[in-house]
Amino acid sequence: MNPFLNNMLATQKDNFKWPQQPSGILIMGKRQGTKKENKQLYGRIALAAALWYSAPQPKPYLIFVASDIHGPYRTPDTSMVKSTLIKDFGIPADFLIMRQKSNCTLIEVRAVRTINRVYNFARVFAITHLYHAYRAQVYFNEVLPNALVMPAHPEILNEIAFPPEGEDLFKQIRAVVQASLPTRLDLIREQLIEGLLMQAHKLDRRGRLERRLAKILRPGAF
Repeated sequence: MNPFLNNMLATQKDNFKWPQQPSGILIMGKRQGTKKENKQLYGRIALAAALWYSAPQPKPYLIFVASDIHGPYRTPDTSMVKSTLIKDFGIPADFLIMRQKSNCTLIEVRAVRTINRVYNFARVFAITHLYHAYRAQVYFNEVLPNALVMPAHPEILNEIAFPPEGEDLFKQIRAVVQASLPTRLDLIREQLIEGLLMQAHKLDRRGRLERRLAKILRPGAF
């Protein structure tokens, strides 16, 4: 197993406790790119659903703020995520917070900070994939210390106390999360991008370069 995942699991065992007031679960965006199916985004949605069902009352809110588009009909990802959570996973719409705000991780994190000011969440759990988790956590540490990044990975599901009556749904979630793991070539590309963006952020904490690159690389985003 990836040592970084081991470290994250150990941290979560100490910190992953549902507080007495509502928390937020952020589904971090993922651009579809040239892939016909955005399996990584589906995996993040599925893990968010698993966390929602495993949480006691008060149930957490599910947040999505990315402004990418999905599929040949160029459906906003916010609409796709909302529909998937409601229709595929049975999450009530009252627990969904959907905003089309972000076309890069930096803006995404700062948008969640703004939402957090309104809702005053006890904690924010941000779901992404392992290659992206380190940079996301660094960004959150700078502006929202109560946020904990969780990788969309089958090992995380082993730490979740899912309701016994939802066994079939849990099997469906596990299959979606497993299918969302990037291939070896995808992982190499993603790790290279993450390394470059992390170095850029060290030189420019305001993220001007990252925002400019996002506008160039994601011209179709809203």
